[in-house]
Amino acid sequence: MQFFNNHIYIVTTDGYLACIDANETAILSAQTGTVPEAVVIKAPLGEGATPSSVLETTTNTSSGVIVECFREGSKLRVRVVCDGYNHNWKVQFPKDIRVEGARYLVQEIRESATGGFYRAYGDIQKLV
Repeated sequence: MQFFNNHIYIVTTDGYLACIDANETAILSAQTGTVPEAVVIKAPLGEGATPSSVLETTTNTSSGVIVECFREGSKLRVRVVCDGYNHNWKVQFPKDIRVEGARYLVQEIRESATGGFYRAYGDIQKLV
């Protein structure tokens, strides 16, 4: 979250960027029920990175967190295998790179705000 010139800028966990007008006039208007309509601005076509399912590989496990992909019914799931984590919790992890039985080195694992599962953050490398 960033505050600048009476505006608050936030990025959601889904990757949306939002600007909230926090000046006194906007707050008073909102308190009386007058709220401006949201404006959606789309990014220009052709810009940005194209997601890839090709991963770098590594054998070095000295930094990062090891996770593994496993089958649970018809779904491929991911769990942390390093000590210090709840091994019953699953990891929110990109579906397009999951391979059953594969292990990955993730830069960081964080508990979700609501608890009960983890999220993978940063670089992901496939362990070979």
